[in-house]
Amino acid sequence: MFKKVTLYTNRLKEMKGFYEYQMGFRIVEEDDTSFTLAVGDSQLVFQASERPAIYHFAFNIPGNQFTLAKGWASSRVTLNRQEGMDEVYYANFNADAFYFQDPAGNVIEFIARRHIDRMGNFTVDSLLNISEVSITTKHVKEVGEQIEAMDIPVRGNKGIEPHALNFLGQGDAFILLVAPKRTWYFSKQKSEVHPLSIELMDGRQIGITEEGDFQEVQPTNPISEGLENMDFSGVALLKKEDVWSTAKGWADRSNERPNALDTRFGIASGCKIFTAVVICQLVEEGKLAFENRLSQLLPDFFPDFDVTVHQLLTHTSGIPDYFDEETMENFEELWVKKPMYLMKSGADFVPLFKDEPMKFAPGEKFQYNNAGFIALGLIAEKVAGQAFINMAEERIFARAGMEKSGFFSLDHLPKGVAYGYIDEGDSWRTNQYAIPIQGGADGGAFVTASDMTAFWERLMDYTLLSEEMTKKMLAPHVSAGQNDYGYGVWIMQKADFVWKYHITGYDPGVSFHSGFYPQDGTILTVLSNKSEGAFEALKLIEGTFKKG
Repeated sequence: MFKKVTLYTNRLKEMKGFYEYQMGFRIVEEDDTSFTLAVGDSQLVFQASERPAIYHFAFNIPGNQFTLAKGWASSRVTLNRQEGMDEVYYANFNADAFYFQDPAGNVIEFIARRHIDRMGNFTVDSLLNISEVSITTKHVKEVGEQIEAMDIPVRGNKGIEPHALNFLGQGDAFILLVAPKRTWYFSKQKSEVHPLSIELMDGRQIGITEEGDFQEVQPTNPISEGLENMDFSGVALLKKEDVWSTAKGWADRSNERPNALDTRFGIASGCKIFTAVVICQLVEEGKLAFENRLSQLLPDFFPDFDVTVHQLLTHTSGIPDYFDEETMENFEELWVKKPMYLMKSGADFVPLFKDEPMKFAPGEKFQYNNAGFIALGLIAEKVAGQAFINMAEERIFARAGMEKSGFFSLDHLPKGVAYGYIDEGDSWRTNQYAIPIQGGADGGAFVTASDMTAFWERLMDYTLLSEEMTKKMLAPHVSAGQNDYGYGVWIMQKADFVWKYHITGYDPGVSFHSGFYPQDGTILTVLSNKSEGAFEALKLIEGTFKKG
């Protein structure tokens, strides 16, 4: 029944710390005035308020995990007790329950439905949904009848009772309607009148005012609603003066682990900008020059490719590509003859293109080229004497504070990574066998949305490169259709000014866009673990927040 429940608190920062770090809940949306928790199929929102507020709410958990859940919770909080007991069995609901309180004094109940079983240990992902939400009002009869008019029945045969605890709903989800000053079970807290809103699974909404009156409310976040309507799966983060971010969909569909704000996503070619930064750093250090030629730098690999580092960075080299978009439609075709699990370094890609003829004369035109960045990664390894992914992690991720980013192997992924999913019409499959087992200079890193924000900030404040080199990297070196291209970065201009520097990445099970808007310093990142969706989400957010 409950899709989203919004409650109020005057202790927002403390509450976020409690739920995110102490309890381990996943944050799926956040701005300066609110944060949203994933609770199985439901979401719980805490909105900032000037006055304290106390509510009672409950979460459904599998019945066979009750003991495990108690152990999990009691390692994090002190469970409430009543008459010497810290649990209770409710025969009318065939459910066991235990209780605890958060820093605001809210009374939280975990209620284990004995008819539901789940295998495995109890974790925060074992939560099924929001089970109960309290509405406290002096107008119990009137509010109850208005909720009943929404086809939400009252449990029992007596109808709405003004001085009793009323259950409205059915199955395993109920609104608890009660008058003020009733003591909540397993606590000393008394029911109080406070505002809240409830969004039902069918989209209808219930609002309760500060005075406890019933009101119908309309959706207030067009972006969040729009992302849900387009079935977006991923994370979007916008940083202007304030930060807004949201997570939608599943990181792991099989185990129903939701995407969260700190989930790590593959970004495919989005990390070509990291390669460009590494090359520019090596130029600044005097180890390389933009005019150096590939045939001279790597004669064993590419004796016949007489192209410059500058041309490789700007996709104007004309060297053959290992994935030719003009002749190949499906990226997965690459792994028919050479399995993806063998592609562990840049050198592994060289046989796919080194003996092919040049596409055009060097510098003649722009044509997007992945092999050029494979070559750049090999150049970096040659002049620096270090594996490229180690250079990127030390020179960029560490310096920029991108603590959760890395070039992770698909067969050894760390926690918090979203699996990439490929839509097959009536089913899904992961991209585990559709992309190289480990990324490199041409693509394949994993990042979080906040890490991408940190990258843009450290690039633009000259932490990663000098001011002069940063400007050279971001200069429009070649026209690429409707956009220009710098070193590893797209440049969108409007009239006589740069409107956006941006990077993109698409692979099977991956879609990614991230941009810096220099006119006001806005940063927008959209990460998705589906093959499509990031661009549509980007345009939705830009259309709302960016004008002109």
